[in-house]
Amino acid sequence: RVYHQNRRIYEKSVRVAAADVILSSNPSYTEVKNLLLSIGNLPHEMNKYMMSKIQDILRFEMPASKVIRQAMKDMVSHNYDRFAKVGSSSAYSGFMAQSADVTSTYSLDILYSGSGILRRSNMNIYGASKGAVLHGLQVAIEAQGMESLIAATADEGEEELESFAGMSALLFNVQLRPVTFFRGYSDLMSKMFSMSGEPINVVKGLILLTDHSEVIQLQSGLRANAEFQGGLAIDISGGMEVSLWYRESKTSVNNRGALRTIWHVTVDMDFMRAGVEVSFETEVGLDFVTTVQFSDYPFLVCMQMDKTTFPYSEHLSKYESLSSGKNVVQRKSKKTQVSGSEFPLHQENSNMCKKVFDSSW
Repeated sequence: RVYHQNRRIYEKSVRVAAADVILSSNPSYTEVKNLLLSIGNLPHEMNKYMMSKIQDILRFEMPASKVIRQAMKDMVSHNYDRFAKVGSSSAYSGFMAQSADVTSTYSLDILYSGSGILRRSNMNIYGASKGAVLHGLQVAIEAQGMESLIAATADEGEEELESFAGMSALLFNVQLRPVTFFRGYSDLMSKMFSMSGEPINVVKGLILLTDHSEVIQLQSGLRANAEFQGGLAIDISGGMEVSLWYRESKTSVNNRGALRTIWHVTVDMDFMRAGVEVSFETEVGLDFVTTVQFSDYPFLVCMQMDKTTFPYSEHLSKYESLSSGKNVVQRKSKKTQVSGSEFPLHQENSNMCKKVFDSSW
């Protein structure tokens, strides 16, 4: 009802959110076919978003891909006229890391208004292991009512929307407090003339991942005391800049995280005490930047998702303490720098970035 607007007209961001729910909830053949039939009759950028979303599900072999392929066998719902729509909106998923036990994936969904201004940006990071899926992070930026800045016409159902931009985050399936960049035209203009370009902090804190202690009975009759501790420090921030002089807008989402874990095992005997301590620590940064140039039409949109160079270190300590007072300690350390990289997006985005940054990109 919401997506197809059976009872009232909804904003594009609400309709695409409804479509995402349908496609991620084991949709039926009829539901998928109705979604496909709607492509071509939607607002300009929403057409492009839905087409990109369908193609991403098929490419990434998501659960809904099987029923989508069945529905696309009908040439009425799957033809060149429907799937040849142009625009800047997109949906893309990819792998961040893959191993035998754990897989980490990311997804980027970008929806623009018909005038080329960002309407919704949604970044998700998932972790999967042995059939279990964890929604580790979601950062969303929403904007509305900004067409007056460039003398553009608002899309259907969005003519009376108040100027607004904000960001919200979801961490380990827990909704965090949203942040408002500005609300209202007067607030927007004051922020534009006073903004420093620094990102606004959404959440910053420490998370205790594990704190476990147990006594292990060894076959020799001795007892080993084992302690495991792990902590995570996070810093999520974001910002939005609009330059009327250069007719350019830029949104950024900056994610920083530091992880430290310690394993400590000791064995006590009458004449000596022995133990081993292993620690691991790293600090990772992930930046997502969207640049839009609206000086000409069609607008140029470039999305970049970068993983910064980060340190990785391991420490191993072995010690023995005799009752006579003699102590023996052995330490080993390993420190490396993992090179940063830019995560791949679709080829259309790469071509657009070359135009935005000329030959320097």
